[in-house]
Amino acid sequence: MSRTAAIYLTELDLTRLEKAAGRAGSHSSLADLVDDLITRANVVPSDKIPADVVTMNSAVRVVDDAGVEQEWTLVYPEEANVASAKLSVLSPMGAALLGARAGKSVKYTAPNGAQRTLTVKAVVFQPEASGQHTL
Repeated sequence: MSRTAAIYLTELDLTRLEKAAGRAGSHSSLADLVDDLITRANVVPSDKIPADVVTMNSAVRVVDDAGVEQEWTLVYPEEANVASAKLSVLSPMGAALLGARAGKSVKYTAPNGAQRTLTVKAVVFQPEASGQHTL
């Protein structure tokens, strides 16, 4: 099995995800996600994260493998709202996007079992890049 590419993650995002996983319990999908992120992540302080990295509360423009372009904001599960283009970090697509960089492609398994690919066209808004290190 090939190793998944390393990602960037802020210390604050990791801490918040770890706390949420703790509340969800050790056998939850969030706990598994956080374990996977820790394994793959280059964890950096919020003020050191590259501006082209998808962090929590980032708005990102992506193109799927069918050529459809969309813009999403990556949020915690309680804020998710597909109609408002707010994508949960616990969704397969959200988990794949967290820590990805503009210009890179990520793969995920859709709820119907299909393997999908997204290319990150741009990080339209990143809280850390705008000086909002606690958003």
